[in-house]
Amino acid sequence: MKTKKLLTILLSAILTIGGVFGLTACGGEKNITVVARHQGSGTREAFDRVVTDGNGNYLEMKVDGKTTFFTTDKADLQPETGNVMSKVASDKNAIGYISLGSVNDTIKVVNVNGVAPSAETVLDGSYKMQRPFVIMTSSTVTLTDIAADFLLYLKSEASETHAEEAGCIYLADPAMRANEGETAIPVVEYEVKSSLPSGGKIVVNGSTSMEKFIKKAMSGYASLYGRTADELFTLDLQGSSVGKTAVQNDKNGNVIGLSSASVKEEGINSFNVCLDAVAVIVNNANTQINNLTLAQLYDIYTGKVTKFSEIVG
Repeated sequence: MKTKKLLTILLSAILTIGGVFGLTACGGEKNITVVARHQGSGTREAFDRVVTDGNGNYLEMKVDGKTTFFTTDKADLQPETGNVMSKVASDKNAIGYISLGSVNDTIKVVNVNGVAPSAETVLDGSYKMQRPFVIMTSSTVTLTDIAADFLLYLKSEASETHAEEAGCIYLADPAMRANEGETAIPVVEYEVKSSLPSGGKIVVNGSTSMEKFIKKAMSGYASLYGRTADELFTLDLQGSSVGKTAVQNDKNGNVIGLSSASVKEEGINSFNVCLDAVAVIVNNANTQINNLTLAQLYDIYTGKVTKFSEIVG
């Protein structure tokens, strides 16, 4: 009887461990499902340029003058923030990264180097995986009256409310609103016009990570003129690189671009409206992984480490 009881306890323990690490009856522990964004995503750029092995190697870096990516070719590449969340939420063995402002209770956020992502840790610099949310317009065409007015609205204090609603960190410091070494961009005052400015619909393209913020801003602006966002805007979010291209190709002066990575390119005027953290996420059932170092993330995303049990403890 004692032997039978002991076997029952051992079996129970094995099943418990198996549930945590995705063990199967015939195959052992499953490999980590590495979930990443497509190249060109601002979220991926912010992640890849920070995650390092500690020896000068990053997931994205210049090699012989050419931008090279070291994320494993076995990674499950997703086009949008929502896709990453859905994949991680449905796979016990998955790990991914998303905008902190997009986090909800369907997934679990992991500390990085012992620091949790938050407004405080982003502003004090202790949480390393952070990036700006950037508003872009063409520098080669004159904006329509309504696009110029909406840009003024985005540069005003009105954006602070929308940033808070979206879970990102508003930038009031003029120096931080500009690229390093460039002229500071102050917060302006916005005055509602006597009537809606002319120019037709504004086309908004770019980062999916900025969706919450820009939707709040569009609705806030439209309501000032008794309109809905759908009446004034066409929204098409397919990634930061798409937003940059749309701005550079703007011939009508009606495009507002969004990037979730720093922008300093020919043909583009930009300003940083707020900061965001890139949150590392795992499945809610993963109770063992609560903190990862940058070096451990590097090993996971390059495929050097393939099982969570290899990094526990």
